[in-house]
Amino acid sequence: MSDVRARHMHGQPLDRRQLRVLRTRWETRNKNALLACILPVMIIAKCMVAFFLPDKYFYDNNRILGMVNATLGLQDSSGMQEWEGSYRVASDLFASLNFPRLSTMLDWSLCLGVLLTALAAVLIMHADAPDLLQSLFILATVGLLNIYIFTIGKDVIQFAFFFGVYLVLILPINSSTLKILLSAGVLYYESTFFREYYILIAALVLAVYAVLQFFRCRSELHVGSVLLIVVILLGLIYIMLAVASRIMPDEYDQVLSLRAGYDEAFDGNTDSSTFIQNWVAGEGLPIFMVNYVINAFRMMIPIELAMRGAYYLPFFVFQTLVTFYLVNLLRQINRIKDPVLFLALCVFLGYVLASFIFEPDFGSWTRHEAATFPVLLLLVLNRYQRVPLTSREHEFAKE
Repeated sequence: MSDVRARHMHGQPLDRRQLRVLRTRWETRNKNALLACILPVMIIAKCMVAFFLPDKYFYDNNRILGMVNATLGLQDSSGMQEWEGSYRVASDLFASLNFPRLSTMLDWSLCLGVLLTALAAVLIMHADAPDLLQSLFILATVGLLNIYIFTIGKDVIQFAFFFGVYLVLILPINSSTLKILLSAGVLYYESTFFREYYILIAALVLAVYAVLQFFRCRSELHVGSVLLIVVILLGLIYIMLAVASRIMPDEYDQVLSLRAGYDEAFDGNTDSSTFIQNWVAGEGLPIFMVNYVINAFRMMIPIELAMRGAYYLPFFVFQTLVTFYLVNLLRQINRIKDPVLFLALCVFLGYVLASFIFEPDFGSWTRHEAATFPVLLLLVLNRYQRVPLTSREHEFAKE
């Protein structure tokens, strides 16, 4: 037993160097424990996919799987309705990559699960050491990824693009402006052939960067500062839509009528019982913004989801923790010295602001948010997000 550990166990005071040694060992142990738990979490998640979860949770995945199998002649395509747009993009991509000729959901889930969980583990290895709460959050996210994202479908493609953003953010480039422009470029590129609304995310990423740069330079921030940031960002949404009504009226009308279309599609559909319906009836930009603010609050703190039963509680806890970590970073934005973390916050906020417009239901919202994992990991696994829960964590927090 080392001298530092022996002195600590006997309650003898430690100097700063000894505390630093002890903390380093504690952080290494925590990270190793987190990495060791990833494989069991993946196995449990894949067992849920294989034996417990019904097909209704994988409707889009099965649609794309059928299109891929039909393209490769792995199943009879007669009578099957093939969808275009992002479904066609996804099916063509998976068909071109299907060298082992995978033909079932379980095949794809296991293959992509092993490969991408290994990638997630590598990303975790390069992140800061976690505390207990961060470890639990990351393991829950890995579980969600292996259930809904790491399989054949559109969401894993979104994961790939956010991994591309992650690679941009960690580039050894000193210019934060260049990095945020490149990150927005990656998201814009996705909009050109896959999900068109990512052009709005790219624009919002740049807008958020400009706003947060201003607040980052302030010496002190208070609760009112966070509220002011939120109000300014909401104002930007209003201004962008008002400008769009003049220069892109067709796209503007499409955005404002989006929720009404969801209402028609999901009304009476028992498999879509968690869709996000507007609470305030009416038309026009002011009514749209009222519903936008209400829906933003509902999505960030989904109390109504928790009230639907125990099955939805894990999703409620997951989203509540995401909201907590996001607000926790915003309130100390002026103390964040790591440019990578600051830029990751800008990217994620831009994504969230656009999602309040386009996400049709809580299920899609949770899946798509989990698919941002490479960027979300940067937001969560850092020293600014540590919340001491154990006695050891409280001890090191005082250091």
